[in-house]
Amino acid sequence: MASVLLVHPLFLSKNPTEQELSSPYFPLGILYLASFVRESGHTVTIFDGTFEDDESAFAERLRTDEPDIVGISALATTKAMALTLARMAHDAGAVVLAGGPDPTLTPAAYLADESVDLVVHHEGEQTMVALLDLFEAGRLDLDVVAAEPGIAYRADGRVTINEPRPPLEDLDELPLPARDLIDMERYLDSWTEASGYSSVTIATSRGCPYGCDWCRASVHGTGFRQRSPESVAAEVAHLNERYEIDRLRVVDDVEGIERGWFDRWAAAATEQDAVVPFEPLNAITVDDIPMLDVQDSL
Repeated sequence: MASVLLVHPLFLSKNPTEQELSSPYFPLGILYLASFVRESGHTVTIFDGTFEDDESAFAERLRTDEPDIVGISALATTKAMALTLARMAHDAGAVVLAGGPDPTLTPAAYLADESVDLVVHHEGEQTMVALLDLFEAGRLDLDVVAAEPGIAYRADGRVTINEPRPPLEDLDELPLPARDLIDMERYLDSWTEASGYSSVTIATSRGCPYGCDWCRASVHGTGFRQRSPESVAAEVAHLNERYEIDRLRVVDDVEGIERGWFDRWAAAATEQDAVVPFEPLNAITVDDIPMLDVQDSL
């Protein structure tokens, strides 16, 4: 099967702002992508730059993994490093894809760099598997990808942005994030050292139904979809058993749309022995917002 190396291009060693926050985020988006790709039968590995010293670690991974395709997820704050790594992957002979929030918002800015072959915009799971299938069949060329939803490409000096691929409606069908492909213990130790507690990020929904400019152009779009409370409780039970976590950080695009969902989550968490305090994405410190017990009625 085709092999893909997914890349998180944030290096704490080169980012004083993230160093000061001392709460490095798990690359949850590419962990979901990795699990979906792996379940489809393709070989997937992850390069997580968070705790690496510099780009030389990425060069070594390219040598050892020899991936067919390198997929780099980028934010606006990591764009420069993402393009640096894209050039390294291109020089190593890989097909280079850019994806994530910033390439979704500005695909032409990434395709302006000749090292980026394609941009995967909006939700990437189904699109990535489709591209890997095409690569394996020897059909990953412009004549074919021109009709592939969810991608942007460059041809004759012109950028074309295809329509987004319809998103997954039933989020319970997604396999759990491939946390086994990153150094989870290093993240948890970092959180504990800085804050006195360990925290793991989870997502209970995708999309936001409101009209802000960011959400209209975000990866998950304006169609709000929520996992079942039972699936979230099952994930938390697994995390608690595997990592003995102290807290959760919920990184949804928007929280609290349906009060009754939280009530059902509380019931499912109690039934599955998965009661763990949680905080929403925008909580900056413990002092800014109280930790909420999943059993609380919100």
